[in-house]
This record gives sequence, C-alpha cells and structure tokens, in this order.
Amino acid sequence: MRRAPIGALVALCACATPTTTWRPATGAIRSSAGFSLRLPPGWMVLSRGPSSTNGFIAASRDGPGLQCIAAGVTALGPEGSPALNALAAWQRLPLYGSGGSGSGRALFIVSSSLGGEASPPEVVAFSGVPVAGLPGFRAEMAFVDPRGMPVRALVLGAISGDWVYWILYAAPARHYYELDLPTFEDVATTFRVGPLPRPPTEPPP
Repeated sequence: MRRAPIGALVALCACATPTTTWRPATGAIRSSAGFSLRLPPGWMVLSRGPSSTNGFIAASRDGPGLQCIAAGVTALGPEGSPALNALAAWQRLPLYGSGGSGSGRALFIVSSSLGGEASPPEVVAFSGVPVAGLPGFRAEMAFVDPRGMPVRALVLGAISGDWVYWILYAAPARHYYELDLPTFEDVATTFRVGPLPRPPTEPPP
C-alpha cells in the first residue's frame, strides 16, 4: 500500500492551521514535563507554538491518522484507569487544527479522527512491568473511531509518586498497527524520566 508522506498530509491542513506544524525529529527529544525519548530517522514531531502541547510530545512518520507515538504525564488519581487517562490526554492533543468558529474560538481535531472514539476504549490486556526504571504498566487497548475504523493502542506508564509518565502508540488496527509496532517498542526503550524534582525538605527544628 502506498502511503502519503506526512508533509503532504500536513499541507492539506496548512491553510486552516498555520500554527500547528511538524518538524523532523533529530536526536533526543526532551519535554518540559521531565521526560525524553528518541525517534528514528524519517519521523516528524509536533512543534510547540501558540497551539501549546503543555509538555506533551507527539510524533508520526506518515501522519497521525496512520500512526502516532506520543508521550506525556498525567496525574495518578484515585479513580479511573491510568492507561485510559493517558489515552484521553493524547486524544486532546492539537495534532491538527481547524479554523475558528463564528465565535472566533479555535477547534482542534485529530487527522482521520484517530483521536476521538465512537466506542468507549476497551483495555484488552494489562500487566505490571517496569517502565523507564520505575514501577509501571503495559496496557493494550482497542476502540472504534467515529468513522467506524477499528484502532489499537498500546500504553506504557511509569509511576512516580502522584504522576504517571506515559508513552503510547496508536494506529488503525488493520495493517498499520502491526507494521509500526516494532518501531514503537524500540522508541519505548529510549523513554527516560527525570531528573525528577526533589521532594520538599522540612525546615530544621
């Protein structure tokens, strides 16, 4: 199957979202949220700008509607699955932007609707594993996007205190997921967390 390069896909949205851009990924990519990863040649990373990613990283080779590797940090709350919370955070990323509505407010959407689900995501496999040298988990998920296309996702999460540092991969279940899964597994081995902020010290008596 011939795949359109990410540059062509981004060009389709350029007139609607000049502030949401992608650039070649080179070397280690460090986030202001305290983690880093390394992407292979040929991948593009979402640039920071007016459409702030708030410390998140998102990357793709052919366009986020075909495959997307993302990383971020979310709070470890008492309720909800940390894997589902990570997936929800990714779904809110401004991977592409549409023009403003009549009220002038920008509406952000994900190319090919991969970032929104028509069916609730299901955790099909979950196991506790170390991630980035920290206690963590590995979760495989599945959902159907608004167009009716099955999507698979894999989330790895590292737990540090009240926070979950995660890296995920999402792609259409048919063909693309298995195609780039080995690449994600390689990228996941480069995922680093830290240096973590030092805990506050108590004042001397």
